[in-house]
This record gives sequence, structure tokens and C-alpha cells, in this order.
Amino acid sequence: MSHFDFSDVEKQAIVSLIIEMINVDQVITIEEMYASNAINAELGINEEIFKAGMALDFDFAVQVVKKMDTPRKFFVAQQLVRIMDADGADEAEHDLLEHIGRLIDLDKELGC
Repeated sequence: MSHFDFSDVEKQAIVSLIIEMINVDQVITIEEMYASNAINAELGINEEIFKAGMALDFDFAVQVVKKMDTPRKFFVAQQLVRIMDADGADEAEHDLLEHIGRLIDLDKELGC
């Protein structure tokens, strides 16, 4: 369970970024799906929030996360790393994490 509270829009943004991470290498694995489902359960993401997150524009999702404080941004980045690690991170996933890190002003913390 996360020790952070997220609004529904923030949860939708997290879903959007996780889906982007899952899809970036064009290979969707069962391990990524298990990791995604675990994150959803931990954050209390229900079906309605998940569906809205699936439909959320990537750029809007980034802007939502960018407005979070640094600890919450870092938590979101950690969830993206969980997805990456689920099936072994590849170059496309690393590139996306670095890109998101720069967009949300977390690049120094992520070593980008």
C-alpha cells in the first residue's frame, strides 16, 4: 500500500504512464500485467479510474505528475521501474523513463 494519497486524476495519470511504459517496447508480457495489477490494487485504482487513465493523453498525464511534489513524483517513477523490471528492462523502456524524468523535472533524481 502506498503511503501517498493520490486524487482520481493523479491515479489516471499514473495508469496512463504505466500503459505507455508497458507498450513502449511493443511487447506486452504477463509479468508486466501482474506488476500493473499489483500497482492498481495498491493505489486503489478501480475499473472506472483505470478506463479513464487508458484514455488519458500522455502529455496531459505528464503535466499532472509534473505538478506533484518531488516525493510523489519519485514514487510514480518507482512504479514505472517496477513495470520495467517485471520482464527485464530494455532500451526503449530506459529511454521512456529518462524522457518522463526530464518532463516532470525529476531527471537529476533519476540520474538522467
